[in-house]
Amino acid sequence: MLATASGAITHLGSSSLLVPLSALYATALWRHHSAPLALRWLLALALCLGAMVVLKLIGHGCGLPDFPLFPSLFAGDRFISPSGHAAFSAVFYGSVSALAARNAESRWLRIGLPLAAVALVLAIGASRVAVSAHSGAEVVAGLTIGGLSALLFLWSSRKDGAPRLRPSPWLAGAMVLGLALLVHAGDPSFVEGTIRWAAHQLGSGAGLCELAGRVFPGSRG
Repeated sequence: MLATASGAITHLGSSSLLVPLSALYATALWRHHSAPLALRWLLALALCLGAMVVLKLIGHGCGLPDFPLFPSLFAGDRFISPSGHAAFSAVFYGSVSALAARNAESRWLRIGLPLAAVALVLAIGASRVAVSAHSGAEVVAGLTIGGLSALLFLWSSRKDGAPRLRPSPWLAGAMVLGLALLVHAGDPSFVEGTIRWAAHQLGSGAGLCELAGRVFPGSRG
């Protein structure tokens, strides 16, 4: 039962689900006369995912130094590839919920939406450890990057009025259907495998490890 629940929860952070949802969200912001807001969202998302790709390339190809936060808590944990599920879910659910809370008429919604997003993101992060996909240190690193990206988006858009986006039953249905397919068929995402292959190619002769050694003292570069 726990394994099934963890498998279902972990898919909520999958790029196979969140990439199309992010595109739909950016389109909705753009269409509701919020082009600057949509661009800021895409920029924060690009920074988050770009940072994750770079760290994963270095981690798989050259190795990363020990996780610097709470070293005693994560002593002995592997730290090779920060969790993309944790980072993506933090920036997506965090940004969407906080922006929606700006326009909420109810005080409970203004408080409850961000808290619900935090609970969901933490559950996704915990599920990555439960399914043995990542260590605790790798999950916390992903959450940190995603959380900082969400805060960057919210800070950069603090003067923008939050658009009133009407909940779409079609969008909710598509999300439920997509999640059901992921749970049934497994995550078809090929991102991690592609990054591993690219890391091997770059690390073996393209100077990636030498550059990584300069940027991250303590890596195998």
